[in-house]
Amino acid sequence: MSLLFYLGLVVSIITTSSFIFAILGFLIYFSLPLLDSGNFLQFFTLSWDATRGLYGLLPMIVGTIYISLLATVLAALSSFSMAALIAYFLPRKYAHKLERILTSLFGVPTVLYAFAALFLLVPLMNDYLSGRGLSLATASFVLSFVVMPTMAMILLNAMRTIPKSQIRALYFIGASTDDVFFKLVMPQIKKGIISALIFGFSRAVGDTLISLMLAGNTLQIPHHLLDSARTLTAHIALINASDYESIAFKAIFLCGLLLFLFTACIMMVLKLINVRKK
Repeated sequence: MSLLFYLGLVVSIITTSSFIFAILGFLIYFSLPLLDSGNFLQFFTLSWDATRGLYGLLPMIVGTIYISLLATVLAALSSFSMAALIAYFLPRKYAHKLERILTSLFGVPTVLYAFAALFLLVPLMNDYLSGRGLSLATASFVLSFVVMPTMAMILLNAMRTIPKSQIRALYFIGASTDDVFFKLVMPQIKKGIISALIFGFSRAVGDTLISLMLAGNTLQIPHHLLDSARTLTAHIALINASDYESIAFKAIFLCGLLLFLFTACIMMVLKLINVRKK
């Protein structure tokens, strides 16, 4: 039985690793003509206009970073509050209910958040912000609800790693819940907080639908929260796939390769944090 178990593990690892390397090879293979064209740097300029032969991806790279960063910051506030309430501040029966609600949020499709915002939030913002409802701020705000459950669960698990004996010892000498949380828990979950931020940012970078439906998709570098923007994932979804030989079509593989490398870097940072933690 144990032999079958370990065999299954080995097969699973080999299959998963092969799949990841196959995706990387696929992206490199189709990006290679652009990388080897001698005009590689043109893809890191400010202008994208396929009719004029301009293929700058910088607006999409900056748009991805801005929307993901803002969504992560907003999600950090709500997820930290929710994790702290569940772990330490709410009575057990209410904490259990709140945790069940938090867990159920993982099953909500991203498109539902986007549709709800498109028909409820965007018209409201259009009325009050002179028609600037589809913007970096709207996309980041809604995206934070998608990122929040992941960050909250990481923080909750980190908070629960504190030994019960230490908590009971503090309560025994008369410490309040605030004392326990801020003087005992907070100093010991710094790496958990960093992991939550990195995972949240990675989750935000990979989202497509919310940025596609709510960010406005303008090919420009946003300078204001109410400016519209386009992310790399939205750009991949918007490129017309009818002309397979066009540079515009091949550029979406370069976008995919950038996203892959970006995610790989984030995972490496997480790995380093875990190694240092041990």
